Amino acid sequence: MTLAYASGFATLIFGGVLAPHTGIAVLAAIVSSCVTILVLSWRSSFGFALGGPDSNPSAILAVTVAAIAAEITRGAGGSGSAELLPTVLMFLFVAAMCCGLILYFVGERRWGRYVRYIPFPVVGGFLVGSGFLLVSGGWKMLVGASPEHTTWALIAAVPSLAWVTALLVAAVLIALKRYSKHFLVIPGVIFGAVLLFHATLSVSGTSLATAQASGLLLSPLSLGAWSQPFNLAWSQVRWDLIVIHANDFVAMTMVVVVTILLNATSLDHATGQDADFDRELKALGLANILGGLSGGLVAVNSFNRSLLNLRAGANSPWAGRVCVALVLLLMLLAPGGLALLPKPVLTGLILYLGVSLLMHWLWDSRREMPRGDYLTMLAILAIVVGFGIVPGVLLGVVFSMVSFVVTFSRTSVIKHRFNGMVRHSNVERLPAEMDWLRSHGEQLQGAVFQGYLFFGTATAMLDQLRDVPGKARVLVLDFWLVRGIDASSVMVLRKLLKLCTDANTQVVFTGVSSALTKKMLASGLDISRSPARSYLDLDRGLEWAEQTILSEVVEQVTIDQIFGGLTPAEAASVARHFEERTASEGETFIRKGEAGDALFVVLKGRVSIQLVIEESDFRKRLRTYGPGTIIGEMGFYSGTPRSADVCADTATKMLRITHDSFEQMETVDPVLAGKLHRLVITTLSSRLRSANEALSDLL
Repeated sequence: MTLAYASGFATLIFGGVLAPHTGIAVLAAIVSSCVTILVLSWRSSFGFALGGPDSNPSAILAVTVAAIAAEITRGAGGSGSAELLPTVLMFLFVAAMCCGLILYFVGERRWGRYVRYIPFPVVGGFLVGSGFLLVSGGWKMLVGASPEHTTWALIAAVPSLAWVTALLVAAVLIALKRYSKHFLVIPGVIFGAVLLFHATLSVSGTSLATAQASGLLLSPLSLGAWSQPFNLAWSQVRWDLIVIHANDFVAMTMVVVVTILLNATSLDHATGQDADFDRELKALGLANILGGLSGGLVAVNSFNRSLLNLRAGANSPWAGRVCVALVLLLMLLAPGGLALLPKPVLTGLILYLGVSLLMHWLWDSRREMPRGDYLTMLAILAIVVGFGIVPGVLLGVVFSMVSFVVTFSRTSVIKHRFNGMVRHSNVERLPAEMDWLRSHGEQLQGAVFQGYLFFGTATAMLDQLRDVPGKARVLVLDFWLVRGIDASSVMVLRKLLKLCTDANTQVVFTGVSSALTKKMLASGLDISRSPARSYLDLDRGLEWAEQTILSEVVEQVTIDQIFGGLTPAEAASVARHFEERTASEGETFIRKGEAGDALFVVLKGRVSIQLVIEESDFRKRLRTYGPGTIIGEMGFYSGTPRSADVCADTATKMLRITHDSFEQMETVDPVLAGKLHRLVITTLSSRLRSANEALSDLL
């Protein structure tokens, strides 16, 4: 199979005026196959993988080589120009080396996963276009001219045996592969066709020499014709043509990358083994570099040949190495053996590969693909047919970019919106304050952004927030989940900021990273000097926004109000069972890991529960408490150690009760103890309610 595929693709590439040099191309294809198989057995994530020249890159190489040959022969007035063969071979070798360098670079940078993001219809367009080129190339192998240049005289000149053999091989392969996935179908048909072809020659009395002279058989291998970049006559190379056709090389490289990843994915699914796409790219990059230096063609991994190898029981890397050893022995000991391969059989193989691609993508996938994707694939095929593979690939790239922008634009960058009725800061507030926030929460509007803000999503974001200016007193914009922003989005933010300023709506930016800040500053938005306010996280921004909404609420908190009204005797008991405690600003009066043997009631000031992130100096604020709230109740009731630090944000005055004092209260003042229990229950209920509201808003 290695010899058959190498010979078939070499014959495909060296058609027309290059047909007399097909033996050189076959030798190059065999060299490329041997190098690729050895490298894959060493570096591939599939030990049984085989590879070499394949349909998709060979179809593109055939088109480019034909164009180069036409330009040289047109100027030289015939096919005998001394520049023809060196230029074509140098292009093939340089293409393999450059393609290998790009593949290795992509794999080394671990960019293989990004190639998988190419839209499905674009991949289909690449492959169906390659199918068309294969069919066109197979026709050229058979007739000697491309379909558009075919004449009846050329058709009539093709021997009947060539027509029948090529079409029969293609038809049998297509029919059998439609109904059987057995790994021996392709090699069996090729082997049987070769035997049948030679039997026909024998029955008809046609000698091998006559068949070879008629172009029905390949020429024997000539090891002396082995070419590589270092034994070519560089002075006869038309470097200008190689540079001119660099765009064809770019298109081929893109198709090669897609082909490699598709084949690796297919092997992954067929075998259940995990494919390392970047490893495959590096392995085939190295194979193409070495192959180009050795005088080989562009090569990829092969799904069909690799699966054939595995299903035959060869699951060791040594299978490929033995294959290479046998091929090299054949080249050294029996180079004439290759001349037994009939060209029509190889032509039938190429026709089958092309038709199978066309049938799969044009017929089988018509019901699996959305209509828009299917029409896009047809458009790419039409461009390939009418204008060539390069415009087709460029159209695919452009569509890929446009499709990405359109699809990404449909994803809202606003993860969710909220208001002050349901989303609160981690500040524990008095019941009266919470009631005020719930009844006036519409004055605080907010949005949490996500992903990447760019011109495709920024306008939609502005449209969704146009109702806020004038309606709310504060608009909070959280950027914690934003990974990037472009200049057009900054312009939209400036417009939103102006609308809010004109409507007396205060804008609060939260979670803006240093990278986003630099991008905004470079685009003309300095949030530190704008009318907007900025905070490190959403919690701090919400705290400020709530204070703005609560500026009209005046609440005086007393001990009597905290406990729901006390008699003079109960007030005296409070002084007896509780002790007054003060904490200066910044003082940590509860530390993580300490015993939870006391409960605190805040009378004045504000305290925060903070969690220190291990291996860093960052302190995450979990909750802030103001007057009238209790802290430390979890450890006090459960008897577990403190789970976080508690420090005073401002000078704070508190009441503190220990376990011993609490037990004494339950004995001496059960009514007061019941009021304390009720205060704890009310506090926990309020906190649970706030947590449920926040969770409901997120869902």
